[in-house]
Amino acid sequence: MVLKEPAPRAGHRFLLMCGTLLLSGCQISPLATRTAAFSTAATATIAQTENAYQRVNQAYLDAQVTHLVANYDTQGFQSSLFQPILTPKDLAVRTQVLNGLQQYATLLAEVSGNQPITELETQTKAVGSALTKMQKDDFQSFKVNATDKNIAETAVVAIGSVLIEHQRAHALPRILNQMNPPIQEISRILERDIGTVGSPGLASLLHRKFDDQIADEQQYIRINEKALTPDQKRTEIETLPKLLLAQQQADQALAATSKALAAFAACHAALTETKAQKNSPAFRLELAKMEQNVQALSSFYSSLGAK
Repeated sequence: MVLKEPAPRAGHRFLLMCGTLLLSGCQISPLATRTAAFSTAATATIAQTENAYQRVNQAYLDAQVTHLVANYDTQGFQSSLFQPILTPKDLAVRTQVLNGLQQYATLLAEVSGNQPITELETQTKAVGSALTKMQKDDFQSFKVNATDKNIAETAVVAIGSVLIEHQRAHALPRILNQMNPPIQEISRILERDIGTVGSPGLASLLHRKFDDQIADEQQYIRINEKALTPDQKRTEIETLPKLLLAQQQADQALAATSKALAAFAACHAALTETKAQKNSPAFRLELAKMEQNVQALSSFYSSLGAK
């Protein structure tokens, strides 16, 4: 009986591959290592941004339900007033843009290595093709001006074109150069779309909706004060600080999301500047900031029970 040599395990295969690459002079470059690290942090940032949009929609819907309960006796149910802050189409457009950024991060991780691109090639090209077909009208619900909507269209088409090309590691410097302007633009537009309290954007709209919700609850207590039992009145009053806390948490979450998007853009710009550099202290600093932002954001959403 002839004993066959066991197939090398995954870890052994990786070591053998690295040894082969080293012998052949194909060492993984410092740029490729930095790019892989950026890809990991970028993927997490984009996932949390999508989480933010979903949270905005749910919180806005919850506020409308509270308004309905508080005013039903006098206003009844008016379906025309019961609308999400983002329609399914609006949310789908944002998700499509974020999917494009997600696939770009995945592409960077792939082209940073020396393994053949196979598994995700079809998916990446499909996402890229969808982005290239987006038009200015798709961005009508974004909380930005007309100029930025034109810029958004141009940026996503550029991102989509690179995804369709799906190039290799030797093209990494050119990909970063080509992609940095649209990455900066689309990150800025997403950041403005979410916004912060006091500036145009979804954050201010949601903040005002919480204000309305608190006012509705106060009105409900005043109108029904005599009909409520002491325990019922206490329960309704306890709702007020809970609403205020929810408002503060939403404000903080969306502000942190905008900050994370800014860090994503800054880190990509720093990565692009390191194309010919062996050491990259500026990039490492920006990467650390992005990692800290997304870690804080992830913990924050987890504490809120966000899905």
